[in-house]
Amino acid sequence: MDKILLIRLSSLGDIVLTTPAIRAVRAHFPQAYIAMLVAKQSADVLLQNPHLNEIIQFNRFAKDKDTGEMLRIIRILRQRRFALTFDFQRKFRTELLMYFSGATERVGKGRLCTIRVPKQGNQHATESYFDLLHAAGIMAENRELEMFLSKSERTDACYVFEEAGVSEMQLKVGLFPGAGWKLREWMPDRFASIGDKLVEKFDAQVIIFGGPKEGALVRSVANLMQHPAILFAGNLQIRQLAACIEKCDLFLTNDTGPMHIAAAVGTPTIALFGPGDHIRFQPLGESNTVIRHDVACSPCKQFTEKCKDNICMKQITVDEVWDSICQILDRQRISM
Repeated sequence: MDKILLIRLSSLGDIVLTTPAIRAVRAHFPQAYIAMLVAKQSADVLLQNPHLNEIIQFNRFAKDKDTGEMLRIIRILRQRRFALTFDFQRKFRTELLMYFSGATERVGKGRLCTIRVPKQGNQHATESYFDLLHAAGIMAENRELEMFLSKSERTDACYVFEEAGVSEMQLKVGLFPGAGWKLREWMPDRFASIGDKLVEKFDAQVIIFGGPKEGALVRSVANLMQHPAILFAGNLQIRQLAACIEKCDLFLTNDTGPMHIAAAVGTPTIALFGPGDHIRFQPLGESNTVIRHDVACSPCKQFTEKCKDNICMKQITVDEVWDSICQILDRQRISM
């Protein structure tokens, strides 16, 4: 098993959640050549991961992704002559890629796998990945997420903050009001209310982050605040965002990819869950908190637009979020 391929083509947060499995494979095969096939749009999150020898990028948005891009990737995989492959995606496309790679041992869900591992009910995504490893005789228990930032990337984050007027001496709280799905978003006025409370009680610097398409949302939250905030909307690459989140003392976010990045870089995180599956995707770590309410229709079908009232997010109140923030920040002050 001198050449091993891991496959996960999905979104940013899903890739971050594979890092405990990557680490476990490396621990079991310390001398192996380990490559990971990931979506091009999320590949940067794995840069500098010492457990990987290669990152192979699949362009999920290529015009010919069903033919040309598939054939391009298959040629690359066959050239590498992998012996063992793991399909963390467990979809027909990734099963085909695994099969046509020519690997003799293929661990996944479908009929093209040599080791078939059915899903074990609703469990955290990291546990689902570990099930595949266990079936191949690989021990895996530590679910700690990892993201490896360089000294220069951390230095660059200091410069970015300094240019934006962020003081090193003040408390820094990051807000992420966006999400990959509109129904996962907590209300902008409630984020704004939390931001004002942070300034008034803790003299905090409120830093509002957003993705490339979330500029209007970030500005909306800032405009609803009575106090000024510092905005980063769409002007940070993935690794810059991670380095900036790492510098925050606390991160308040919806259920979205940066939530897992925050957990991976060790920033205490409060995650607001509504339609998403908190059992599968809650941020890992003792310093992280999930706020949600039991609603009969939650979790619901991913990316549906049929919901009319978004009651699962509306039931999360400013007061309960504020209480969680105060508890975390008070603990931090006591431990300092």
